[in-house]
Amino acid sequence: MSQKSTLKYIMNKQYLTVEEVAKRLRVNMRTVYRMAVKGEIPAFKFGKSWRIDAEKLDEYIKDNLKR
Repeated sequence: MSQKSTLKYIMNKQYLTVEEVAKRLRVNMRTVYRMAVKGEIPAFKFGKSWRIDAEKLDEYIKDNLKR
């Protein structure tokens, strides 16, 4: 993938904040931080804040509902 197409792909993806994920999962923000640090949810740190890929979060939720 070229650098331009990679950037375009990244820019088209939706990334959620910890607050948005907490609202979506109906949990405390601290719970989302803990899950991110432990690697339980697909997250990465961007500067001082965490970002969560919305598509991967949806996959994570679906996978964990099956358990």
